[in-house]
Order: sequence, then C-alpha cells, then structure tokens
Amino acid sequence: MTVIYLMIASLLVPNVVSPSADTERQNHQVHGVLKNGNQCVCKVHFADWEFPVERFMELQDLSQNCSNSLQERSSEIILIESEIQGLLEELQNETARLSQFDAMQKKKLYHPLNFWPLRWELKQLRSEIAKVQKVPSPNTKALQKISSELDDSYLNVLTLQQYDKQNLLNMKDLLKKMKNRLESSSVYGKLKIGNCTGGILRNVSRPLIAQINPYGSSYPYGAWGMDSMSGSPELYWVVALMSSNIYGNSIRTYSSYKNFLMLNSHVDFTVRSSYTTPNSIQGPGVVVYNRSLYYNCYKSGEMCKFDLITKDIIHVNLPNAGHSNKFPYCYYNCYGYTDMDFSVDENGIWVIYATEENYGNIVLSKINSNTLAVLQTWKTKLFKKAATNAFMVCGVLYATRYVSESEEEIFYMFDTITNQEAKNLNIRLVKYSPNVASLHYNPVDRKLYLFNDAYMIAYNILFS
Repeated sequence: MTVIYLMIASLLVPNVVSPSADTERQNHQVHGVLKNGNQCVCKVHFADWEFPVERFMELQDLSQNCSNSLQERSSEIILIESEIQGLLEELQNETARLSQFDAMQKKKLYHPLNFWPLRWELKQLRSEIAKVQKVPSPNTKALQKISSELDDSYLNVLTLQQYDKQNLLNMKDLLKKMKNRLESSSVYGKLKIGNCTGGILRNVSRPLIAQINPYGSSYPYGAWGMDSMSGSPELYWVVALMSSNIYGNSIRTYSSYKNFLMLNSHVDFTVRSSYTTPNSIQGPGVVVYNRSLYYNCYKSGEMCKFDLITKDIIHVNLPNAGHSNKFPYCYYNCYGYTDMDFSVDENGIWVIYATEENYGNIVLSKINSNTLAVLQTWKTKLFKKAATNAFMVCGVLYATRYVSESEEEIFYMFDTITNQEAKNLNIRLVKYSPNVASLHYNPVDRKLYLFNDAYMIAYNILFS
C-alpha cells in the first residue's frame, strides 16, 4: 500500500478531496491534520490503484510455460511429420508391389487370397487328368509327369493355407501353366488346327534379325517385312509413321535381303503428297502383298491399297469398323491408331478390327486382294483392347499380350475352320523394347516380323 503525505499551506482547506467523479468522491475523502499553525498534513491511501505486481508475475510465468509447451508441441509435430513421410513412402512401395494384384482383382481374374477356389481348381484338374489318362495317347509320359506335379501342388496348397499365404500367387501361376500343358496334350494334340499341315503354333525362336529401322530411333512406330505373295520377286519394305507417330505417306523398299541388311540401294515410293491428305497412311497395321501396300486410309474407316507399280490407289469402306483410335490394341498401354490391322497368310489377305456390334471384340474378315471386297467375316470373343497385337497363320488368328518390357506372350488363338477359341497358349516372344507397333506373319519364309520401338526384328516359328 502506498502512502503519500501532502503539505497544504492554506488554512482555509479543512478537507482535501481527490478530483474524481461525484459518485467516487465519498470513497476518496482525505482528512488533514493542522501542524505548525498554517500547514495541513494529509495522509492519502492509494490501495485501489496499486500496480498488480504479483498478478503480473503469475501471468509472466504462465506465458513462459505456454511458450515452452508450444515449442515442445512444435517439435513433436516436426517429428510426427517426418514419421508420416516415412509411412507414406512405405505405403507407396506397398501400393506399387500390390498394384498388379489390384489390377487382377478389378478385372475379376481371381482373388489372390482365396484358397477355396484354388483347391477346387486343383481337384477339377485332377479329375480332368484322370479322364484323359483313360484314353490311349502318345503323350502318356507327359500326362504322368503333370499328374505327379499336380499331386505335389495340392499338398503345397494345403500347406500354404496354414503357413504361407504370400506364395499363393506363385502357386496359382504354376497351376495355370500345368493347365495349359494339359489342355495342349489332351485337346490340341487330337485336333487339326487351321488349314495347313503344320498344326498349331507351338513356339517362336530367338530373334534372327534385329536392327534399327533406316529412319532412326526417332521413329518408333511403323512396320516392316517382305512381300508376302508367294512367287513374287524378293522385296523388303519399311513404313515409318513420320507425323505424330500416327500418319505416313511413303514406303521404302529394298530389292534384296543383302541390300536391306546393309541399308543400300533403296527405292522410296510416295503414297500421297502429304501426311494429312485423304488416302494417306494411318496407323502401323500395314502389309505388302503382291507389290501393293494395304493400309487404313487417313482418318476414315476405309481400307486403302497402293500399287507400287502403277501408283494407283483404291479405297473401300470396311463396314462398321472402329477407326481413329476407337478400338486400338491396348492391354497395359494403348498403341495408338491400331484399329485396322492387315495380315497375310497361306490363304491370302485379312483385316483384323473391332466393331460396336461385336462389343469391341475382334472381328476378322477375309478380303479380295484386288478389289478389297469383304469375302467372309468371323466374330471372336476376344476384346481387342485386351491384346497388344494379332496375326494370321494358316487360317488361325493368334493374339499377343504384354508380359514385361522384354517379353510378349502369344496367348490366344481362333481357328476360322472350326470356330474354336483358346486363351492359354503361353508362347513367349523375346523383344528389345516394351512397345509393339506391328506384328505379322509371312507365309513365304514362315517368319514373324515385329516393329518394336524403332527396332525391326524377325523370328522363325515352330509348329506341332
């Protein structure tokens, strides 16, 4: 409490009152004491206006505690954020690892951790093997081996269900391969496939030829091969899509295999004056047959034929065909403007495409090589966007799908003679780069020709 003594000289003031409002005046009256005859000594108490030192100290301590607490919380937040970042990285790694399983589940191929269907599949397969073994077959040893492997697999599945769910996917893959082998032994071995004596396609060799196309690696989309007409003079050809990897207007030819390998003495043919004029080339699904180039006409659903001798072009509409990237080959990645794909085999020239009427599934038409008139059409149940490419051999359609950056799989066949389909051929094809622009068969030398991200690759094929 603060005490102030006031010395008032005037004797006329018996009471000194603080200058405040009338309502406060009575609470702050000051009484003086007369001293030395002419001095009034007043004692004034300022308790009501004293500075709150203790309260200030309490608030100061509280503020310091809050600052310390805030700093601790900030440190905890920084630590948590670093932990969250680590967890996010782990989650991304797990997401990447499980993405293939997610894709399989979305496509309803199977559920990787569902053991009951797997056991059921194994039992069904054992029953099928038992039926096949009752019929005399030249593949008895192969069937016995499959049966033995199947018994082992069944025991392994029972063990997996109890102890090791992580390896279930590998077991399902092994089961798929055994099922393919069984079906090949029990079904395809008894049937005549296509209209050639070779039978079903069984294997593909390692690459026989592999070189960058003559235009260079900047042109990853195109096609190449040899004239597919039996009896025609030797002619190797290359078409590179120059505009946006979609359009082309020329074809390069070589009169011999030696000139092709050395990239010497080529002859260029200009199909149209520019890439964007009617009847120029659209997409990589082209072939050369009897000195004529067959291709999808620019921005249309028409087939075009360019005669290398006369330079004439004829064009005919392909009824209901999807075009301009409506039904391209896809699988994991889509290969732009592959809606219309021409192919040649021992029977002549074909065109592979898809229609809305067939729900985007592959449609196959045999065409007249002179007039481009459609002679006969087959509808398959293979969704075109589920394949990376397709080709014809002996009246049989074969389709491929992506396996890895260095491997494709020929997995599907459709026989135009019997209308029989199969989706489990499991024939592997080595490639140099991920993307398949075009793949076609030549019945003259019985080779496959692949245009693979600017690489030109050829293979021998083997039949059963």
